[in-house]
Amino acid sequence: MPSRSVDLVIRTSDPSQKVQVRAVVEKLDCLQAALLHLGDYLTGSDFRARGGSTELVRRKCTLYVADVRIGSFGATLELEPSMATTEGEPNLGEEAVAKFQEIVALVEREQDIESRVDLSITNPRHRTRIIRDLRDLWPDEREQLDVKVSFRGQEASQLTTTGRLVLDGLLYRQPDPEQVSVKGILGTAHVMPGEAFFRITGPDGRITCRITKEQQESAGRLLGKPTIVYGQAEFDSAGNVREITTVDRIEPFRELTLQRLFKEDTELVLREPVTLSIDYRDDLWVAENDDLGIVSTGEDYDACVQNFQDEFFFAWEEYGRVEDSQLTVGASNLKRLLVGLVQGAAR
Repeated sequence: MPSRSVDLVIRTSDPSQKVQVRAVVEKLDCLQAALLHLGDYLTGSDFRARGGSTELVRRKCTLYVADVRIGSFGATLELEPSMATTEGEPNLGEEAVAKFQEIVALVEREQDIESRVDLSITNPRHRTRIIRDLRDLWPDEREQLDVKVSFRGQEASQLTTTGRLVLDGLLYRQPDPEQVSVKGILGTAHVMPGEAFFRITGPDGRITCRITKEQQESAGRLLGKPTIVYGQAEFDSAGNVREITTVDRIEPFRELTLQRLFKEDTELVLREPVTLSIDYRDDLWVAENDDLGIVSTGEDYDACVQNFQDEFFFAWEEYGRVEDSQLTVGASNLKRLLVGLVQGAAR
């Protein structure tokens, strides 16, 4: 049965010393950030700029203090219990905890770590972000802390200073560790001699991008269209991208994959990702999948993606869970597609 909780114990290496509140808060923040970003990764290919986890991921992957024990610091941290999946699969929060448990074992095992972590978190941008979160959960030698985690009554795992060095090495080898990406609809802000300021509006907010003269032609072809901009950024005090100060590249944003689908407090876990074709027409975001015959629109990106998920849930309830004898030939074909996609569904 998947774990819904993490036991975290923090002590000083010197029993005569007390643990500082600041150190506890920093470790808790790192653990929570890692679970949120693991949740982002497990939902599919959608990558948000720093500070941009969706409200749904935050609800499902937020930890709550269930118990605090006497000692330097010991706590049981639990997920909210109300989240469920339709076919009995582990929900997003439980999967995030399981993935965290897997990474703890990999880092402390110290064998073929880089290749194993690459297999565990296949998306490089999500991987860089998660490794950065976890690195600061592991103790640095200068902190003189003893940190242990355990899951559902299992034997505790020691987070070692050697593991911290391993994570530092992994982070050093990740491609473009400081590069960020933002997506949205590209528009012109203003043009000056030698450079132009474009604005991209989407799920990461309204963000100004400095584009060089050499990049203006390619950017011009994407005006009014879904676009991803990669580059070096300035951040606001909340950790959100304020401006892309150096643009490395500009690409069309054409598709998105979803590994999990959500409707209110219910999840559908998929055997394989569903690919959505993304467009922007008549001031509306458009997401569609030709095989399923689903087309959704929305005035903003998040509404469009949620509307697609609502349509998938409707199709699953109307066709995927109905006996073939009650369906037309076309509806039976759609049911086969849906059953083949939904994890845990009887084929």
